[in-house]
Amino acid sequence: MKRVAGYLSTSALLCTLWAPISTNAAVSGSSHKGDIEFRVGSSTSTVIAGARVIVINHDGNIVATGLTNAQGTWDAQVPLYKADWNKKFDAKGVVNAIVVADGFNEQAVYIIPITEHTVQPVILQPIQANRRNAPSASLGNFSTHDLQRYIDRYASELKLKRQAPIPADPEHAPWSPQQQQ
Repeated sequence: MKRVAGYLSTSALLCTLWAPISTNAAVSGSSHKGDIEFRVGSSTSTVIAGARVIVINHDGNIVATGLTNAQGTWDAQVPLYKADWNKKFDAKGVVNAIVVADGFNEQAVYIIPITEHTVQPVILQPIQANRRNAPSASLGNFSTHDLQRYIDRYASELKLKRQAPIPADPEHAPWSPQQQQ
């Protein structure tokens, strides 16, 4: 893990917080790679060509870097890691990324799932004179279905009850904090 002036770097710290979900063991056959397609745009709905994407693994090491093309995209090939935390969730570990571009504030994206093909949008904020221009942060792009399977797994394991179905969405009943008897 990288230390900065006696402290863990932000990327190392956040990846460490998620350490139980992945191990250092690469998926059998180290040639296996996950694909993350970064789609970089601005808050004014324009694509950003030439943005630098830096991909950082759970150990705080850079595993890929590159520039977005004319369409504002860049594909990263990153090592897959064993993720036993949820059999129904097909992420093979997580990475973080930092995205920088001329004329824009930096963006850190934490906990990006590694799958066979992840699409990770990143929105950069333009630098504005006489305003606060600070880096921003966001979480990775988990699909609603993957997120629901993740929650279902742990709520089921704790034998939680379901709440009443939502009137406008009768097929969805959120989990309750109450356990079944």
